[in-house]
Amino acid sequence: MNIASPCTGICKLDEATGWCLGCARTGEEMDGWRVQSEAARREVWEQIPGRLKELGVTCRRLPWTTDYIRSFVTSTLEAGRGTWVIGVVGAVAEFTAAQDANVDVHVDGDDITAYTQNGAMRAKINDDVRALTFDPPHWERETRIVLAVKRERGRLPVASGVEDLGPDTDALVQEQNSKLYDLGLGRKEGRFCVRLGKGAAQEALDGSTRLIFPQALHRIAGPLVAESPTRVVESALGRIEVQGQIPPPDATSPAGPHTHLLPDHLETCRALPVGMDLPRAYLPGAIFYPPK
Repeated sequence: MNIASPCTGICKLDEATGWCLGCARTGEEMDGWRVQSEAARREVWEQIPGRLKELGVTCRRLPWTTDYIRSFVTSTLEAGRGTWVIGVVGAVAEFTAAQDANVDVHVDGDDITAYTQNGAMRAKINDDVRALTFDPPHWERETRIVLAVKRERGRLPVASGVEDLGPDTDALVQEQNSKLYDLGLGRKEGRFCVRLGKGAAQEALDGSTRLIFPQALHRIAGPLVAESPTRVVESALGRIEVQGQIPPPDATSPAGPHTHLLPDHLETCRALPVGMDLPRAYLPGAIFYPPK
C-alpha cells in the first residue's frame, strides 16, 4: 500500500531534538514528504516510534491508508472480533457479537454497516479518517486502535438540552412511528439519543425538552429503563444502535451490543479514557478493543 503521512495535526518542532511534537519528523522530512520515495518514507516511519518515545509523546498515527482502514474495520466486523466503541466517557455504545451470533456486513462506498443480534453499526471511512494508537510500539498484546476524524470535517450538531429530532432519517433498523430524541449531553465529540414511539418515555422526554441532561435525568430515567427503546450513539465517524432490555445499574452488561450511560463518569467531561488524549486537530470517531 502507499505510505501515508504521519502528520497528526500538531506541527511544532521540539527545540532540543528538531523533531515535530506531533509526528516526530524533522522539518526537512516534513517539507519533502510529498516528493520522497516510498522507501524513504518507510525509513522515516521506522524511526518514528523511537523518536516519539524519546519525546514522551504517546499518541502516534499508524501508517494506514484509507483503503487499509476500511479493510481493517470490515474484517473485524465480518469476523465478529473485538469490540467497537462509540461515544464519550460515561455515554457509550459497544458493538460486539455475542457468542455464536452472526454478523451481517455491507460495504457501500465509504459506508460500512454491520448487523448482529440486538445491534447495528455504521462507520464512514473516507480520507478524513485517521488511525491512531496510544499503545507503545512493542506492546505485547494486540494494539487498541482509535479512529479519529479531522475536526473541521466531523462536527456533530450539539444539543444543550433534551431535543426532539423528529424521524430518524439515518436509522439502521427501521421502526415505524418513532422519533429520535437527543438526551442533551451538550458534547461536541458525541451524542446519546433514543428512538421510540408514543408512550410514557416519549411523554417524559417531551416534558423535559430543553432541560440539560442532569436536570432531565430524574424525569426520564424510569420510563426509559422500563420501555428500553433503541439507543443511538453517534460520533463524527458514525453510529451504533442498540436494542434489548436496559439492565438495572447493578447488573452485568449483556453479551453483544449494549450501552453505558453513567452520570458520574460524564462529569469528567472526557472524550476518551485516561491516557487517550487526542491532538486538537481531531474528533474521536470510534475505539477498537481487541479480544482479550
